Amino acid sequence: LYRFLASVYEKDGKFLEGSMVLRDALKIQADNEEILFYLGVLYDKASLSQESIAAMQEVLKLNSRNADALNFIGYTYADKNINLDEAERLIKKALKLKPDDGYIIDSLGWVYFRQGKIKKAVQNLQQAVKRAPADPVIAKHLGDAYRAQGDVVNALILYKKALELDPSKTEIIKKIDSCTVK
Repeated sequence: LYRFLASVYEKDGKFLEGSMVLRDALKIQADNEEILFYLGVLYDKASLSQESIAAMQEVLKLNSRNADALNFIGYTYADKNINLDEAERLIKKALKLKPDDGYIIDSLGWVYFRQGKIKKAVQNLQQAVKRAPADPVIAKHLGDAYRAQGDVVNALILYKKALELDPSKTEIIKKIDSCTVK
């Protein structure tokens, strides 16, 4: 019931209200891994990244093998370009648990990108796109990696694909406009 009510708030963009419902649920079931994970997701959507990471760390205290929580923290670090060694460690652990998960492979590719390991980033992101071809963020990540490698043609292809998959991602238009084929 709590998760349902939180999802109603989430659909309305009321992430803090949804998180309050989940915190109430945790008063009853403090060790509920699913509720803690969902709380972390809602905190993230409310741009409360410290609270989000803290919730995911609580998930990991309950279950150190929760691949999604490991990936969530690792990807958050990579996206913020912080704690990259820890991000890599967490994501590699998640990948051992879910070796074919395109989102986790994307996260590892994004860590490599942030670390400046562009060749490794491209390899991982190409695999991620194959496993999750309908995800605009993964397509954008591969576009960024291609661009960093100097492959503007493939970068443009991936940026256009990302925009096609999610036309609301207007920042991709700037990436497309800034790419020029020489």
